[in-house]
Amino acid sequence: MMSNPNNPIIVWSPTDVVTLPATAKTPTEIVEFARATLSRRDVQSIIAGFETESYEMVSTFVWAKAAAAMKKQLATLGMEFVGEMLGRQDLDADSDPTTAIADHEVIALAEDLGMITATQALRLKHSQQLVAHFTSLEDSDDADDSMQMEEALNLLKTCVTSILGKQRFDAALQFADFRKRLAENTLESEDEDVIAIKNSPYFFIRTTLSVLLSMVKTEKGATLEHAVGNMMLLLPILWEKLRSSERWQVGQAYAEVNAAGKQQASAGLKKALIDVKGFDFVPETLRSSTFTEAAAKVLSAHFAMNNFYNEAAPMKVLANLGSTIPMPAFPKCMEATLAVYLGNFWGHAWNAESYAKLVLQSLRPTQWEYYFNECLPRDRTILDKLSLEDKPIRRWKNIITEFIDISAVTLKNQDIEAVLSASVDNGDKEIMRRANALRSRLGE
Repeated sequence: MMSNPNNPIIVWSPTDVVTLPATAKTPTEIVEFARATLSRRDVQSIIAGFETESYEMVSTFVWAKAAAAMKKQLATLGMEFVGEMLGRQDLDADSDPTTAIADHEVIALAEDLGMITATQALRLKHSQQLVAHFTSLEDSDDADDSMQMEEALNLLKTCVTSILGKQRFDAALQFADFRKRLAENTLESEDEDVIAIKNSPYFFIRTTLSVLLSMVKTEKGATLEHAVGNMMLLLPILWEKLRSSERWQVGQAYAEVNAAGKQQASAGLKKALIDVKGFDFVPETLRSSTFTEAAAKVLSAHFAMNNFYNEAAPMKVLANLGSTIPMPAFPKCMEATLAVYLGNFWGHAWNAESYAKLVLQSLRPTQWEYYFNECLPRDRTILDKLSLEDKPIRRWKNIITEFIDISAVTLKNQDIEAVLSASVDNGDKEIMRRANALRSRLGE
């Protein structure tokens, strides 16, 4: 956790974890632990939903309450910052978090910020997909098409222990304090804060960078001065640790402020990039924002209701943007394309598959190499699928054999190499085990 403003920062972690006692087994007993956030009427509605065996209805209600609570907490950090972290340029101070942030986005960002654990994130994503699946089904009398009590009960447990059982997310409040310090103070190289940031896990470094870039792009006056000063200090210190995707993020930010005529922000980022010889990562155009926005729409459709029907249109748009994906947008475009091709626990979108194939077939060996070495180690969406879901694993093996010449790819990460080796030579369980190991190292 990060300390108070008078002490050096240390990395936060989700310590405010709600644990249900072994005796809490019924819906009535479990929902009692959600009174920190739910009203008496909400609690009664949930209990009544279970009593009438309306499992799909009550699960949808529980999920909606949990997602809204988490989005509200994230919004306290500032919607511009949320947009920066998610690569969403359409988000600003006036954006409504409940409608502007997708459910899959709030889960990913909450994990990055230490609001929930990696295990909670996996369970929440499964809960979200479960609700979306059963809500999308047409009316049917077939028992197999109905949610079972055990599924609804597990969803309730997940939402209570991860979100609804918390009066507030302490990690979010502590991170808000950290952002405030970056906006109100210009750090010095000998500060203990700087040493702490330098020696932090990668997700903390990446988040710090996103905070500063968001401030440099949006703030004015003294806040902008502090943000620019901190960027000029920290970027040279952190540059060698940054992966290509984060370096492109800095270059993209410079291109944006320069095009907007924001002289102070542009001058500060220019100096920082000169110090690290980083102008190779400044895009010649802002074409990447178009690709990123298109990929975001694909992912929103993929994780929403009726995804098998709705994925085709945005995936077609992404595939038709061009065969050369700008590097700043490459990780998000690959995440979206692979998510569509792999599908989920229940299958994949047949009408979107051909468009995903167009993208995959256009990739050169160097692009696959870049994805495996720089993107997959932190591609939460794909790692989750390979860690949990049988059908996506089988389609992943198709990708490895159909679209990639593994012999032409040089791998730098032993965990990635293990996943790919298992994809060629071993069964589904070994791929799942290897992917789980990689998923556990996501924040490093």
